[in-house]
Amino acid sequence: MANLETHHLGDTIIQLQARGVLQARPQVVVHLRVTEFGDVSISPEMISLRFHLGQLSLPRAVPAIISFVASNLDAKIRQLCEHPLLCFASQIAVELAAGSSLELLIDIGTFLAPGCSAPDTELIYEWMFYMPLQEQEMAFVQDYNIEEDGGFGGVPASKSFIESLGRSPYGQGEGFREEECVICLEDFDAGAEVSTTPCSHSFHSQCITQWLEESHICPICRYPMPTASSYPQG
Repeated sequence: MANLETHHLGDTIIQLQARGVLQARPQVVVHLRVTEFGDVSISPEMISLRFHLGQLSLPRAVPAIISFVASNLDAKIRQLCEHPLLCFASQIAVELAAGSSLELLIDIGTFLAPGCSAPDTELIYEWMFYMPLQEQEMAFVQDYNIEEDGGFGGVPASKSFIESLGRSPYGQGEGFREEECVICLEDFDAGAEVSTTPCSHSFHSQCITQWLEESHICPICRYPMPTASSYPQG
């Protein structure tokens, strides 16, 4: 099942595509690309999010998921996009068979300066046509568990990955990028035991261990660490 919908809203164009897939564990996967068009360059930003529904039905889960996804958008774009996106995703969710998973591709093109002309709008359409959003472009997927109350719980990092993190004494000027642990907000004392993640950010070893037991996302740059489904368990 596939559906496609396009909205032209002033200087912003939104292209929405949905696919329904039968899976053992229902989920919603969202691939989002926002492309800003200026006088000189085109600057696309992309994120990919996966929401595990648990026992929550797809129609009940979609409104909270769309609100969460929209929170990643600039305020102006969010105001334009959230309602049509919610209507589109909600309709697809109702049409899907029980137990289905939903995949959404959201492609947004907008001009940095207001008052774009018809040729400007055509540029966005051409960009979306010749450079279609593909889920394969997403290097990492950020995972979330959606709860009965519509809240989102973090997916913990793999136990094996957490145990594999090295520990070393902190030494200022020895390749450490941070001077404080952003989790506890305490400065690193000389010789403090720290661990560095694959994205090259350093934290107190105890702090990052506790963090990763609750969420696999780096608290600084949101780099996704391996989860139990992506890392061999020891």
